[in-house]
Amino acid sequence: MDVATLLTTLLTTLLSGGGVAGFMQYKQNRKAKELENDKAASEQWRALYEEQTKTVQSLREKLHEARTSLEEEKRQTLMCRFYVCEKLDCMDREPPHAEIMKEFKQVFEK
Repeated sequence: MDVATLLTTLLTTLLSGGGVAGFMQYKQNRKAKELENDKAASEQWRALYEEQTKTVQSLREKLHEARTSLEEEKRQTLMCRFYVCEKLDCMDREPPHAEIMKEFKQVFEK
């Protein structure tokens, strides 16, 4: 076999479709696998994002509840301080701002 026969055989094999088709099929398979990997990664990121969104939402709700309860406690503390009697040495203890407190209660009851 001489060089011309080898070149002819090689070119015939490649150009007849076996070599070119195999090479094209390899490129397509590789691209399909890359797309599948990208799709899987995208789905994983989306699932992680949704999970984090749910976690953040639940934490926001807990924070809102904590702020609401703190606000209520502050309001109750203010009311208690407002009712504290300044006369500590007598038997007729009464809140210092009785008339104002009646108006204050009426506002909160509405």
